[in-house]
Amino acid sequence: MGIKPRLPRVSRRRRPLDRRTNNHDGMGFRVQAKQCATCIYRMDSALDVKQLEAQIADPRMPGHFRAFRCCHHAPSGGSQSACCRGFWNRHKDHFDVGQLAQRLGLVEFVTIDRFAKRKRTR
Repeated sequence: MGIKPRLPRVSRRRRPLDRRTNNHDGMGFRVQAKQCATCIYRMDSALDVKQLEAQIADPRMPGHFRAFRCCHHAPSGGSQSACCRGFWNRHKDHFDVGQLAQRLGLVEFVTIDRFAKRKRTR
């Protein structure tokens, strides 16, 4: 008879539910709550959306993306980045992170605008 290894104790308590984001830690997959006025996915955009989508398309799976398009109004990289709402509206089921976040209930709609005018405080 050998000695049984002790397993770490797992807490059965869940973190309190955040009613704004509908997840437990506030660190879900962030998506802009509204589409920006200058979004590349707007109908009046002069950009070639097909060419931009080709940059992140998965070459092994037609119609699927290996990444998502970050919103240009949110800071890029880090915890403040957010998925473009126009991209989300069109392709939320066509990239891995979007599929997983939806299935796990971790989609967090945020309002981030790094170009917004800030109020001056004196």
